[in-house]
Parts: sequence; C-alpha cells; structure tokens
Amino acid sequence: MTFAGVVLLEVLVAFEQIAVSTAMPTAAKDLDGLAIYPVVFAVPLAAAVLAMVVAGPWADSAGPRLVIVTGASLFVTGLLLAGAAQSMTTLILGRTVQSIGGGLDSVALYVLIAAAFPGTLRPKVFVGISAAWVAPSLFGPPLAGYLATDVTWRWVFWVGAVFAIPGLTLLLPAMRRLPPIRREREATSSVRRRLVAASVAATGAVALSLAADRALVTAVVLAAAGVLLLATAVPRLVPSGTLRGGRGMPSVVASRALLGAAFAGTEVYLPLMLTHQHHLSATEAGLVLTVGALSWSLAAWVAGRRTTHQGQRQLVRIGLVLLTIGVAGAVSAAWPGTPAWVLYFAWFVGGIGIGLAYSPLTVLLMGMSAPDEQGRNASSIQTAEMLTTSVLLAVSAIVFGGLTPHSQVAAFAGGLALAAVAGGLGIVVSRRLAPAAGAAGTPQAISLTGIPTD
Repeated sequence: MTFAGVVLLEVLVAFEQIAVSTAMPTAAKDLDGLAIYPVVFAVPLAAAVLAMVVAGPWADSAGPRLVIVTGASLFVTGLLLAGAAQSMTTLILGRTVQSIGGGLDSVALYVLIAAAFPGTLRPKVFVGISAAWVAPSLFGPPLAGYLATDVTWRWVFWVGAVFAIPGLTLLLPAMRRLPPIRREREATSSVRRRLVAASVAATGAVALSLAADRALVTAVVLAAAGVLLLATAVPRLVPSGTLRGGRGMPSVVASRALLGAAFAGTEVYLPLMLTHQHHLSATEAGLVLTVGALSWSLAAWVAGRRTTHQGQRQLVRIGLVLLTIGVAGAVSAAWPGTPAWVLYFAWFVGGIGIGLAYSPLTVLLMGMSAPDEQGRNASSIQTAEMLTTSVLLAVSAIVFGGLTPHSQVAAFAGGLALAAVAGGLGIVVSRRLAPAAGAAGTPQAISLTGIPTD
C-alpha cells in the first residue's frame, strides 16, 4: 500500500509536469498573458527550490508525515487555484503554491522511503518511481492536448487535484507506523542561512533564464548577475566538496546533478529538432520522448536488481557513459541529411543510460546518510539537480538564441553540445563515488540502512 501511494503521487507529479507544459500556451493565450509567459515557469522554479531547502531539516526534526501532508495540501490547493484562474497573475500564484507543495513532498518522500523500507528493498522502490514516468510520457501530451483544445485547459490542473487525494490516503498507514521522532531540531540560524542561500540561488537561476532573447547589454548583465549569485549561494546548499567532485557523498550529489541536467538539456530540443530539421509531424516528433521514457523504465528495472554499493556505482558509471553517447548521437541529427531514425536510436541509448544511473544514485545517497540527515541530504541532491538543470537550460537558451539567426544546424548542435559536456563531466565525477575508507557517513558506519555493504 505504501509503495502504491508513493508511485501514485509520482505519477501525478510526472503528469502535471508533462501535461502543464503542453497546455500552458493555450492557458496563457486565453488569459492574455503571453507577454509574461516565462514567469509562469521561472517563479514556480524558485519557489520549489526554497521548499526543498525547508523540507530537509523539517523532515529530519519532525519526521516526514507532517511535511508530506502539508506538501500534498499545498499541491492540491495550487492546482485548484490555477485551474480556476481568471488572470495570469492568479495562474502564476496557483503554480507557485503547487510548486511549494511539490518541493516539500519530493524531499519528504525520500525520507519516508528510507524509514518505511529496508535497505535491500529501496532499489526496487526507486525503480517504481522511475517507472511512474512512463504512462504520463505516453498519455500526458495527447490527453493534455485534448483537454486544452476540446474541453478546457483548466481540467489539466483539476485532474491532478482529484488524484492527489487517493495517493496521500495510501501513504497514511505507513506514516502512522513510523517510530516517534526524537531528533534534535537543526539550529534555526542554520536553516535561515540555507533558506537565504536558496533564495539567492533561485534568483540567480531566474536571472540566467531571463537573459535569453534579450538585447546584448541586458543579456550580459543578467547572465553575469546570475552566475555571481549562483557561485555565492550554491556551495551553501550542497555537501562540502560537491563543486570539486569530492569523494563519496559530494560526488554522488554532483553526478546526479550532471546526469539530470544532461538528460533534460537534450530532451528539450529533440521534438523541435525533428519538426524543424526533419519536417516530421508533432506526433512523430513526440515519439522520441516516448522512446526515451520506455528505455529509461526498462533500464531502471535492471538497475533495481543490483543491491550492493559496488554494483550500484558500476551502474552509475555505465549509465553516464551511455547517456553521453546518446547525447552525442543526438547532435548528429542537427543536420537535416541525417536519417531521423538515428535520433530515435540515440535517445533509446540515452534513456537506458539515465535509467541505469538515476535510481542507484538515490540509493547510494540514502545509504550514506545518518537517520537524522536523510532529509537534508535528500534536499541537497534534488536542489543540486534542479539548479544545475536550470543553469544548463538557461545557458543553452542563450547559445541557441544567439546562433539561430546564423544557422539552425549550429544552434541545435551548440545547445546539445552543452548537454554532452555535462554528461562528460558526470563520467569524470562518477569515478569518485566510493567514500574514502573509514570516512564519516560511509555505509559501513550506518547500521540502520540495511543495505549490504561491499
């Protein structure tokens, strides 16, 4: 029942992420808000980062139950508000409340999984979470398109609100069985510092995003400000040594961030490239995302059968290599003369890559986390991935926008090359996933994880 609740909530999050992106142009046009269209994504992103930072210490000190209930309540409230919006401002407010709830739940669910499942079962649970993205990838875009075109875009939000309630209900028994929390609350000053750092980092990510498609001087100022803010704040949000790929947990967090950014930085271009460079229909182009989702799910099932830390580290390294190969194959499809099947095959390989690596990184992180640090570390890995993805997409948009007037081939190849660089850096960092012998936070030092050690 607990597993079903976790998967149902993940299906909901996946559907909302995919479907809202499909329906948002219709909603913005209906509400006369195309002029501030980017804000619909930028503000909720910043809110989600802040929520993740708050969720970590909150779940560590009070347990995941209250965090999950609060997050789910805000998630549903935001969906209802967005669906009922009569102005773009209200839609942005609803999306922001929804993102706060989603950020709280994304961290607290990791803590719940660590507390409710023995270590040997956690790989299989995270496989289920990965598989939960398959159905939304297959049915989300056509369903959202149908609702937005033939019914109303508002139901894209309301459908999610309806299904959030049974997902939360399935989790309640497991949350009631959790042992009493007797942990010291993280110092208020420490939480406040992390919250300020998250605000600065989110502002930096938004500034970078807004730099695309601006006049040269404005773009340079926004980009420089964004980089400065991120460089100041990010080190305060991740484990010490993450930016240099330190051995053990820092490399786990860095590898996950680079993995997610490389995948997202590629997928954003694939349908557009197939329609513009290869003149396929929107339906044919969208199939490339389905191919990637299916191969991700298949590979995640394979990854779930590895339960030792050594086996999981091997899968991460193999996965990053395959993902980078897939991205490199996608670059070749920027040329119109390249057969379209090359891109489908390349993204089949890329999907296998992220499927092999994504869940094992989460399992490794939770195995290295003491019980009273699981929330904070879960917050760190998800915040790092979100911020890295945001930065890569922002820089990629600047490159793509700058090259488009000169050459479509160069624009697509340049945007995808950045994703390939992220994958390559991930390969390098993943060589340091194993913690130093006897280091604090190694799996051997935490007897409650239940994960077999090497």
